[in-house]
Amino acid sequence: MVKENRAAAEALVAKHVKENRTDEAVKVLFDLITAYAEEKNFTKAEALCEKLYDVDPMALTEIVRAGELIEEAKSESLDKQHLEIWADLYDNLNASEGNALYYSMKSQDFEAGESIMEQGRIDNRLFFINHGQVKAVFRSGEKEIFLKTLGVGDIIGKEQFFSATVSTVSLIALGRVKTTFLETATLKKWKNDTPALEGRLYNYCTKKDLIKQELESKGMERRQHSRISLYGNMVFQLLDLSLKPLGKAFKGELADIAPGGLSFLIKTSKPDSIRMLLGRRLRVSFELVLKEGRNVAIKQDLQVIAVQSQAFDDFSIHLKFDTPMEKKLIQSIKGA
Repeated sequence: MVKENRAAAEALVAKHVKENRTDEAVKVLFDLITAYAEEKNFTKAEALCEKLYDVDPMALTEIVRAGELIEEAKSESLDKQHLEIWADLYDNLNASEGNALYYSMKSQDFEAGESIMEQGRIDNRLFFINHGQVKAVFRSGEKEIFLKTLGVGDIIGKEQFFSATVSTVSLIALGRVKTTFLETATLKKWKNDTPALEGRLYNYCTKKDLIKQELESKGMERRQHSRISLYGNMVFQLLDLSLKPLGKAFKGELADIAPGGLSFLIKTSKPDSIRMLLGRRLRVSFELVLKEGRNVAIKQDLQVIAVQSQAFDDFSIHLKFDTPMEKKLIQSIKGA
């Protein structure tokens, strides 16, 4: 179909629909979808697929075939070098999942010495290294410790991408590095279109999480202090940039505490809203029950450094103290 005729064809579809000539509208729409898919204009082709369904939900032959045409065209246009690098990932995906993964990716290049991720900073992207090498560095106080060199076929950012937490290490380009990356917003889209894809990608990334493996092998996990379980309720309130409370206070369930921070649980059916807390400051209030029998009221403004999904719509919110709590007080907590 000649490009100049497509606007006229879409107008013809509207005319057919208005005149209740559904079969004719379906035929023109199918021809348009075929033309756009052949020239790799998938956004337009998919939009017309939605319109095809609206015009006649029972035109199942055309609806199914149109979807197949788009998937086939997408598969044909995949970058062959990319597929070779990530063959072990794509081999575990069906055609729709592979296309969804590939077309959700964006590209970014880094020059030598440029930071891809910085320890302690928020960056919820999942990076796939397609060219070059990256060094992973762990900062402990004033000391920087080299962990590992990553290269083609390695993935970085798994924990931040799936759990909404700050970066555990710094990752720096050793030379020109070419990456593709995913943003967390893609997970929401996948839940409707390819619901099994998130789980498959998570399992793959877990096996390829070389940074976590290196940290564990060297005994350099992010937590510097053992945590003590806490029981009881707490109240928290979101603060604005001037540290003034926003809206009403919410209740949570205390989980654990350490000199460096604490965590609590909250139940919600809106995970996107909870992940928005990452990097924000909360005003928290609760009581510590001490072994000697007295209670100590705690009210502090803390920063959210991690948000992690748990079972049954529970989320754990991890907070960092601006000034570490005294170990003596932590040790005197009942049950410690």
